[in-house]
Amino acid sequence: MANETAPRLTRALADQALQHWGVPRSVRPDVRLVVMELVTNVLRHVKGGADRIPVFDIALDLLADSTGDAAVRVLVFDESAQMPIRRTPAPGAEDSRGLLVVSGLTRDWGAFPLPVAGKAVWADIAVAAEPPRSGTDVRIVARVLGAVRDL
Repeated sequence: MANETAPRLTRALADQALQHWGVPRSVRPDVRLVVMELVTNVLRHVKGGADRIPVFDIALDLLADSTGDAAVRVLVFDESAQMPIRRTPAPGAEDSRGLLVVSGLTRDWGAFPLPVAGKAVWADIAVAAEPPRSGTDVRIVARVLGAVRDL
């Protein structure tokens, strides 16, 4: 039961954070799908023991660099030291596509071992500014973006 609901619940929580941060609507489906794929990978590949599901934690960060490029970083932490492997699925296979999907939707992704035990898998999804709505003065938008970049 928990294996079936965890991806859906984490996707919903991620969507709430994205809305709160004002992440453009055009980016949200990609972030939700990446969250769901990474959580599903934990549930499928990390052994939680006979009587419990795997323990994992998830974090979302909104990143910006000095050029003004922004990204949403998804981090999923789990108990397993086994690093994720991107596979090429056999024709007609119904699984082994999760990390291919993550690769296709992200600017970059990877994994690193944690100091005590387990690992973190991360993925950065680029956040492009949505075009201004009709009636918006593009010069004002350009000035605001320039001022934010100079902060």
